[in-house]
Amino acid sequence: MKYKNPNIESSYRDNDIGKTLYDLVIELKPKNIVEFGTLNGYSAISMGMALHELGGGKIICYDLWDLYKYKHTTIESTQKNIDEYGLSEYIELHQKDIKDFNDFEFDLLHIDISNDGDTIEYVYELVKDYLIKNNKTMIFEGGSIERDNIEWMVKYNKRPIVDIIKNIQYKVLNNNFPSLSIII
Repeated sequence: MKYKNPNIESSYRDNDIGKTLYDLVIELKPKNIVEFGTLNGYSAISMGMALHELGGGKIICYDLWDLYKYKHTTIESTQKNIDEYGLSEYIELHQKDIKDFNDFEFDLLHIDISNDGDTIEYVYELVKDYLIKNNKTMIFEGGSIERDNIEWMVKYNKRPIVDIIKNIQYKVLNNNFPSLSIII
């Protein structure tokens, strides 16, 4: 399935960050992708298109769905979006909090859970040994100065993601808002 910017509500959609996700999956050829923070399914669908193109693989998506008190959706609504793109064989949806994450069977990990510097540092520390020992990849939403200055980050005095670069080496893959970064 060739890539087409999914018509799904997402902060990634306006700047077609799905193409960056698609291209990364084509390049890395992961068999097992884990995503935290699926919301409406935009990024999962973008990566699912690449798995379809490659002929296999699975994305296990975790979200709090309607248990999250801020912007959220239902698992049923997201499943409908995935079904509309014909990608159900590549994408599974589950409810789980990142704090309960302990299954490190992934080739690629995508984090998009209201990311701030503390969140990315927490997740990285959780998976760091697995990433290094097994040569796996972690990507996350954010990493640019523009993304760190969004309203809720400033309002709630959240730690900027750019502040963690001295502890965690990352590279911005796509600097368009809201940006997408990779741990290097």
